[in-house]
Amino acid sequence: MGKQEYVYVFQAGKHKGELLHEVFLKDPIFIAGLYQNSFSDKFAIKNKNKLQLAMENLLQKIKEIDATRECPYCRRRKVEYFLFPDFGSIDNNFCCSNEVCREELKSARSGDLHLISDFMLLISFVPKQQAQKIFSIFKRTHKHYAEVFN
Repeated sequence: MGKQEYVYVFQAGKHKGELLHEVFLKDPIFIAGLYQNSFSDKFAIKNKNKLQLAMENLLQKIKEIDATRECPYCRRRKVEYFLFPDFGSIDNNFCCSNEVCREELKSARSGDLHLISDFMLLISFVPKQQAQKIFSIFKRTHKHYAEVFN
């Protein structure tokens, strides 16, 4: 038996009447911020509401989406990581999970490697322009992501 699916429909605001995944497809930065804010209350962490449960479903679906981009270093595996640089702009710097490829990417530029599928956990903590670039990395490396939600 699979994990229970939770559906969330916005009841107010500019997204009133829209499903969580529909808003994610249009405005992932808004959803990421909403996700971060939903866990600011310690009571809410222990007693999850419908939004948090639906958000967890959404994040799980994102993690299960297969990458469509090949690693530029080994050209054998699909990409899994991107480099969040210590300074400067976020570029299309990504690689697979192979240690050699990860080291090669890190040697090209200083920064931290993050799983591409964890982008939702990062984008609410960075300026909007950087958040958009992080999401564009996800879109480029997971070309069929929108199909999962249709």
